[in-house]
Amino acid sequence: MPVYIQLMKWTEQGRKNAESLPDRVEAVQKKVGDMGVKVIGHYLTMGQYDQIVISEAPDDETVAKVTMMVAGRGNVATETVRAFTMDEVRKLI
Repeated sequence: MPVYIQLMKWTEQGRKNAESLPDRVEAVQKKVGDMGVKVIGHYLTMGQYDQIVISEAPDDETVAKVTMMVAGRGNVATETVRAFTMDEVRKLI
């Protein structure tokens, strides 16, 4: 399955709700799992982004649905990138 990396910056609302982050992450992971997304890792980060999620999803459309769902909650602004394994790169070349 394709791999995606979501880079997240907290909004003002997200900063105010930081203490509920683990519970919110757990709820979202369950929901996206039902959509066929496998979360490889979900990390709180330091630096330019506040959170990073690495996941596998069936297709771009599924990731777009997840992104709209997450962004719609108002806690984060997201940037999503598609990651290619070296085996996928070999096929591209």
